[in-house]
Amino acid sequence: MHAVICGAGIAGLATAISLQRHGWSVTLVEHAVSLRDGGYMIDFFGPGYDAAERIGILDDLRERAHEVDRVEWVDEHGRAHARLRYDRMRDALDGRLFSLLRGDVERSLREALPADVELRFGTTVTGVTQHDGGVTVELGDERVEADLLVGADGIHSGVRREVFGPEERFLRPLGLHTAAWFFRSDEVHDAIADRFVMMSVPGRMAGVYEVEPGLFATFFVFEEQSTAMPGDPLAALRERFGDLGGFVPAMLAADPVDDVYYDVVAQVEAPAWHDGRVVLIGDSAYAVSLVAGQGASLALSGGVALGEALDAESLAGDPAGIEAALGAFEARVRPSVAEKQAAGRKTAKWFVPATPLQIALRNLAMRVVDLPGMGRLVSPAIGVDAKGFAPATR
Repeated sequence: MHAVICGAGIAGLATAISLQRHGWSVTLVEHAVSLRDGGYMIDFFGPGYDAAERIGILDDLRERAHEVDRVEWVDEHGRAHARLRYDRMRDALDGRLFSLLRGDVERSLREALPADVELRFGTTVTGVTQHDGGVTVELGDERVEADLLVGADGIHSGVRREVFGPEERFLRPLGLHTAAWFFRSDEVHDAIADRFVMMSVPGRMAGVYEVEPGLFATFFVFEEQSTAMPGDPLAALRERFGDLGGFVPAMLAADPVDDVYYDVVAQVEAPAWHDGRVVLIGDSAYAVSLVAGQGASLALSGGVALGEALDAESLAGDPAGIEAALGAFEARVRPSVAEKQAAGRKTAKWFVPATPLQIALRNLAMRVVDLPGMGRLVSPAIGVDAKGFAPATR
């Protein structure tokens, strides 16, 4: 059986590895011309950690992990008001937590990709036609026959738009915008030392951390109800955050060393993740958003679980079995995703507090969490999901 996967991010790579290991031939296509580096720093734990262990990339992720001593929340002048030490978080999760860039996870998956998976960069799906027994996938001027098409092409998925309908049916903006990029600055290095620092003022937050000597990653999140994108994101951010002090002026003045990522903060809610022989995975199907966290974890675990559900030997070439397996996969995974999305919607106002009182309450909560032994008591609040996406039993 042959699968075409659109999107070589975390979800697509994990799906490709899992499907190939379960007896499928796989063609993986990616619109970008090369593997992407960087992205947000993420706390990688939960179901994705368990799935990484199942497919054998956990040691590689451990080697790529960044040592983060603590995260601090500071005011507009750079004065710290709350902190959370990462050793407390790791203890709460029995050590099953890494701090990684999203690009680190993608790189580990790319290196684990089996040699017989066909990977095409600079290619994307331009048309889809379903028929009895399969799906015809258009890749530019080429038509490929497949038993399954997997849309792993992100929150603005073209496969979802082509097969399931326009984006506005599924995208649920949370009233925030976000941006991220890399830069170099000696001044910022002197200001933050070994900390992960987040400056929080009403309706806005700016964060920065050093990912390697002299190289910093930043991200911005701020209230914005419009979904319109600025023509010049960097200029818009300099205007919106230009009144802040501390490390922010130096951060905004430094030239990015890569493209500026800019997007709305949103969730994806789809009534169904599969239609015939087309299935969505990761952010295409169930983006939980930056404020919910664990998006990378859910993308990886979902991709691995999809391959496990579609084991070729168990399907025994039964065309009807593929669609039944997709239904079983969705029924198994959807409850955990829905729970995480609901938590994310509740978290949004505390992620970027809108008032000084909310900031003070958030800081107080973080100081309590940072007390010895408190991490285990509040671990459900930081997203620990004991169920995860365990392998399906057949």
